Amino acid sequence: MQTIQQFLYKNCWLLMVMTGLSACTLAGLDVQEDWDFTPHVADPHTNKTVWAFMQDRNQPGQDSVFNLMLQGIAYAGLDSTMYTQTGKTFILLHRDAILRLDNRNRVTTDCYFGRYVVPDRDSSGNPIPGKTRAAQSWTEYPKEQVKNFLLYLVVEGERSFGSIGVENDTVKTLLPPGTDTLNPQGIMTLKVTNDRDSKLKINDFLNTVRSTTVRTAGLLNTNGPAHVVDRVVEFGVKP
Repeated sequence: MQTIQQFLYKNCWLLMVMTGLSACTLAGLDVQEDWDFTPHVADPHTNKTVWAFMQDRNQPGQDSVFNLMLQGIAYAGLDSTMYTQTGKTFILLHRDAILRLDNRNRVTTDCYFGRYVVPDRDSSGNPIPGKTRAAQSWTEYPKEQVKNFLLYLVVEGERSFGSIGVENDTVKTLLPPGTDTLNPQGIMTLKVTNDRDSKLKINDFLNTVRSTTVRTAGLLNTNGPAHVVDRVVEFGVKP
């Protein structure tokens, strides 16, 4: 005759299964349930021009994603109608691409104000020899510098996921030829990473001084595609 210990040993697997089923029931879970999953893809269409889209994301105290970019456009004296024209691709600057702070409240070097430092000044406003600091405003730069940077962020032709592949696509920007000694042709490269994330990369080539990963890609505006970056965009080749 089998003992109680032998019975428990032979049937312990059954007790474990029953305990597991009870635990699932107590946790509010069904052991097996048919579930029809319907995937949802966010609509990339903004149903407005690039200019209107930026204006909508410039609400002080609510949504100020593009406030610093719009300040730069105004300071540089660029015609806002450029952002309503067709046949172009627009790289938009999230505020972090212009001014970003680390956890110690220091300006990072991967934003525009931290990448392109300005002379530090004394209490009288005179430059201190050999001392630089991060900028605090667009007004600390020459207007022409800001204008050329913003023109570089406008690409000739429409480029989005349907026309950008995994190999670099070299595109022409509105930066006038010969303006930048490091980029005399005013070009930019675009490509999509060949992985499950399919990230859009700007100026990601061998020996690049900076590769920028797009934060939000493929926005389809009524006048053309736009891609939002939260880091500075720069073209250059390491020596």
